[in-house]
Amino acid sequence: MPRAPRYQVIYDDLVSQIRTGALGRAERLPGETDLAKQYAVSRMTVRQALDLLESEGLVVRLQGNGTFVSDHTERGRRLNRLRSFADEIADTGGTASSRTVACGTAPAPPEAAAAFGGAEGDTANRLTRVRLIGGAPAALQDAWVPYAVAPSLCREPLVDDSLYRTLTQRFGVQLRHADQSMAAALLDAEQADLLGVPPGGPVLEVRRTTYGERGEVVEFTTSWTLPDFPFLMRIDAE
Repeated sequence: MPRAPRYQVIYDDLVSQIRTGALGRAERLPGETDLAKQYAVSRMTVRQALDLLESEGLVVRLQGNGTFVSDHTERGRRLNRLRSFADEIADTGGTASSRTVACGTAPAPPEAAAAFGGAEGDTANRLTRVRLIGGAPAALQDAWVPYAVAPSLCREPLVDDSLYRTLTQRFGVQLRHADQSMAAALLDAEQADLLGVPPGGPVLEVRRTTYGERGEVVEFTTSWTLPDFPFLMRIDAE
C-alpha cells in the first residue's frame, strides 16, 4: 500500500487531536514554522494540511493572529470528501454509531441493478442500518453492494462499524469518487418506525453511487436523513 503524502499525515494527526479534545475549540494551533519543525517537513507541506483543515471547517485562519480550532458546533454531516458516516460526524464534534436492521444477500432492486450494470434480481449484498448521532436516530441507510465486490460482507462484523473501511481493508476496494443526488421526501410508516418519529415527516432523501479505482460501481445507497441533522458544505468562490 502506498504511503500517504506528508500533508495527509499532518492533517490526520491534527484532526485526531481536534476530535479527542487535545486541541480544544477556539484553541490556537502552533505556527507554521513550529509545525514544520515538529513534523520535519517544509512550511509548504504544513500549509497544504492547514488548507485542507480550513476547507472542511475544522480550523479558522485569522490574518496576523494565527490558526484556531473552529468553534462551530452545529450537528450535521460534512460532504467535502468521500468518507464514512462516522468520519463525517466527527468533523462537527459528534459521535456516530449504528443499529443494524438487516444484513445479508437479496435480489438487487431495479435501481441498484441498473447502477451495477447488471440485471434486476441479481444477487447482491444488502445492509440496512439506522445511523445515530449522540445516541439519537439521525438517518436510515439502505446500502447495496455487488456480491462479487464483497462476497462475505455480512458474514463478519464490519471493520470499525464502517462499510467503507470494510470494503477497503477486508476486500481491497480503493474508493475513487461518488455521484450523489438529494431531494426532499416524506417518511413512510416503516421508515418512521425505525427512526422513532411519526410517519409522514420530512426527510432529505440522498442517493449515492460509489465507484472504485477502475470506475466500477462498488456501492449504491439510499438514505433518509432527519432535518435535525443537516448536511454541511463549504463552497469556495471561483
